Amino acid sequence: MVAGIPPDRNDVASITEFSIVTFERKPGLWRAAITPIRPAGIVIRGRTVTSIVTPGDYSSEPDAEFAAHKIILKL
Repeated sequence: MVAGIPPDRNDVASITEFSIVTFERKPGLWRAAITPIRPAGIVIRGRTVTSIVTPGDYSSEPDAEFAAHKIILKL
């Protein structure tokens, strides 16, 4: 996606293309790691991204997973 230009419907990432793993960072604080299932990963400015972690802490595992789904839909 180019900044300022919305993606076409066909350009939106599919949740089935990613693996989501939730983990408890500290007691009661959850995050989720998002990993592309594709072998090459995502390339951003010449670097291969192997996983993305949700930026904030969440009070429950389902909240962290939901945040991961929202990030995938923005890709």
